[in-house]
Amino acid sequence: MNEFQDRGFAILPSLLSKDEIASLLAAADALVAERGATVIDEAGVPDTPKMVFGAHLVHDTFARVPRHPYLLHLVEQALGGAVHVFQSRLNVKTSFAGSGWAWHQDFNQWYRLDGMRTPRAAIAGVFLDDVNACNGPLMMIPRSHRRGHIFVPDRMDIPMEIVREAANEHGIVPLMGPPGTVILFDCLIIHGSAPNVSPWPRRIFYMNFVPAACCDLKPLRPRLDCDPAVVPLTPLAENCLVAP
Repeated sequence: MNEFQDRGFAILPSLLSKDEIASLLAAADALVAERGATVIDEAGVPDTPKMVFGAHLVHDTFARVPRHPYLLHLVEQALGGAVHVFQSRLNVKTSFAGSGWAWHQDFNQWYRLDGMRTPRAAIAGVFLDDVNACNGPLMMIPRSHRRGHIFVPDRMDIPMEIVREAANEHGIVPLMGPPGTVILFDCLIIHGSAPNVSPWPRRIFYMNFVPAACCDLKPLRPRLDCDPAVVPLTPLAENCLVAP
């Protein structure tokens, strides 16, 4: 928690087991194969998935991830009590074709698109693959969350001069680790990633959390993009991802 508060992010290598990740990989393959409305393809590259929105709402295995006690208790500590997951994204980042993400703050998207006004939220990510220096790891600018909300009214990207200033002051840290690694980061931290030109996929399941007392979220988008009906999460058993 000290690391999360100080740097704006924390990384817990191999928090989930190989069996748990095998279960999530099978669920991810099933979701992508369905080619439903939740699957977003890479721009200009049909049939190459970029992300799947709302996986926790449409697949039982992913619905259990935010209630896994290891992960849930971590987020509850970060946000100071009961929490609600209002959005999830399975970022696929396919080998050779996965595009990158411009430098941004997640909070600015929720501010613009979902009515959120209080930047008290955290993002947890689960690595489904080995994330290394070659397959487009998520990159963080430590302590950049202390700058507060950088309002960009019409797009996701933060102006380059702000990114340059923050990176020159605090550096850039790539978040890497084996499958099962869990990352936690503040909604105000500046982050981005490069394209994946390697032969190895880089799948990460992200969950966005707010305190259960949050009343900022508005029903401005479909529920798969943002679920504003706050429901406090309760933990499941430790074997919830592998139990028959």
